[in-house]
Parts: sequence; C-alpha cells; structure tokens
Amino acid sequence: MSWLVNALIGMGIQVSAGFIVGFLAGYAAKKIAKIVAVVLGVFILVLMFLNYYGIIMVRWEKIIGLGEAALKWIEAQGTSVATFVLMNVPMIATFTAGFITGFRKG
Repeated sequence: MSWLVNALIGMGIQVSAGFIVGFLAGYAAKKIAKIVAVVLGVFILVLMFLNYYGIIMVRWEKIIGLGEAALKWIEAQGTSVATFVLMNVPMIATFTAGFITGFRKG
C-alpha cells in the first residue's frame, strides 16, 4: 500500500510542477512574443525603407533561406523530442495546459 501512496505523491508533484512551470512559461512567452513582434516589425520596416531609397541592398532570398535552414534543423531534432515527450506524458500534458492558461492570461 505504501508504494501506491508514494506513486501518487510522485505523480501529484509531477503534475503540479508541470502546470505551474507551464503557466509561468506561457505567461512569459506571450509577453516576450509581443516585444519580439514589435522589434522584428520595426526592423523589417527599416530594412524596407533603406532598401527602397538605395542606401542598402537587401537580399531577401538569403533571409528566406535562413528560415528554411531553421525548419530543417527543427525537423531533424524531432525524433529526440518525441522520445522525451513519450517518457514524460503526465508532466508534459499538465505543462501544456498550464502554458495555454498562462498564455491566455499574459
């Protein structure tokens, strides 16, 4: 019977920690995403302005290539992430719920 109590306590800690950490991460992610969106938007507008007046020459195909390279790297890392997720389902499920809640509140 004590093994059941220990298992439930361990599961409770994992679930609680997952939700709390997820909430904090979601809240912070939304705040950071807003700042990053503004900074990137202003940066791209400045690049377009300088490119339009011939002050600089922007090679947009190189910028697009950076995004494609990042997507290929993410795709290559997918199998290790899937293994991690399967091993930590309870914490990841509550982390996701907490992240969504925190993102909405942020």
